[in-house]
Amino acid sequence: MTEKKKSRRHEGRRLSYPTSNVITKTFHIKYNKKLSSVAKLVLNSLHNKYLYYAIEDILCFLQLRPIECDSILAIIYSPVLFLHNNFSINFFDIWIQDIYITETSKFNKFLKKKKLRSQSFNYITIKFFYRITPPTIKPKILW
Repeated sequence: MTEKKKSRRHEGRRLSYPTSNVITKTFHIKYNKKLSSVAKLVLNSLHNKYLYYAIEDILCFLQLRPIECDSILAIIYSPVLFLHNNFSINFFDIWIQDIYITETSKFNKFLKKKKLRSQSFNYITIKFFYRITPPTIKPKILW
């Protein structure tokens, strides 16, 4: 009897962590809703992660909260699309270096009720780094 091999996630091509030709880009995003503790934990766990692994973690850990999952994915996708459209960066060459969450409150001093007095929102700072690969050159046709 031959034993069937189990398919594992790490059997594919190993992703090399970029060490040369790396460029860093920082994005500051204002998020008007309140982040749950699970969302903060997931975002803080994305340091030095490859983009697709980060997306997989968000989808896995926030599957019970689909609205929050969609909004956090939109926060991640927006700067990635900016990098792709403006700098022609390949999606496979993007890593998340750091994520910082700053929770701030804006007080309205003219209102007397304490419940209506503050409006809280979050600033999310995402620092991406990406590798620049030279474009492929098509071979010239001989005829």
